[in-house]
Amino acid sequence: MGSTGEPMIEGERASLVLAAVLSLRIQSKHDGTVQLAGRADPRAMAALVRAVDRVERRMRTLGSADLVEQATTYSVRRGEAFTIVAQRAMGAYGMTVAPWQHQLSDAS
Repeated sequence: MGSTGEPMIEGERASLVLAAVLSLRIQSKHDGTVQLAGRADPRAMAALVRAVDRVERRMRTLGSADLVEQATTYSVRRGEAFTIVAQRAMGAYGMTVAPWQHQLSDAS
């Protein structure tokens, strides 16, 4: 658990989640999809994955799609869950723009 007063994101220390988020960079872009990749402390990356898993799991239980629709919407739901977790982690420390967003604006 986090130290007293440290923000938490989905049960994970916000500082760990943020460290993983800040390590990510655009690996590829294709058909409107952006794939991120990065290297961070394994504990930080694991915290990010666990937080995204928890949000995605809740999103899945709220939806009542059939199995075929669930399979096609998994990546979309996973991306939305990541966005939620990343925004919460950055917001906990007053950040509004992620590093990969700068890469997107530089490419324009």
